Amino acid sequence: MHVPKEKIKVTILIDRFRIVGYMFKFPGARMLDLVNIKDTAFIAITEAEVFGLADGKKLQDAEFMAVNRNAINFFYPMEEAEEKKEADAQKGNY
Repeated sequence: MHVPKEKIKVTILIDRFRIVGYMFKFPGARMLDLVNIKDTAFIAITEAEVFGLADGKKLQDAEFMAVNRNAINFFYPMEEAEEKKEADAQKGNY
């Protein structure tokens, strides 16, 4: 049985790396719910790009990556960050 999910572009910071890719969540679920599922040790990330935090260089591309949820320092949805930048630019707050 197929369960529909929303594809969300995210940035994840772990240890010495920044990962940009897509997470999937159930409609209506909070992003925080994805990392608080106790039965799941890893979070699936697709279309992942891995960058070094120190120099920002791209280190790896991966169609699929499993990220240990306990290693995540923080993450945020890219759509919200991009929408805020656009809104600020339209208001002249850049």
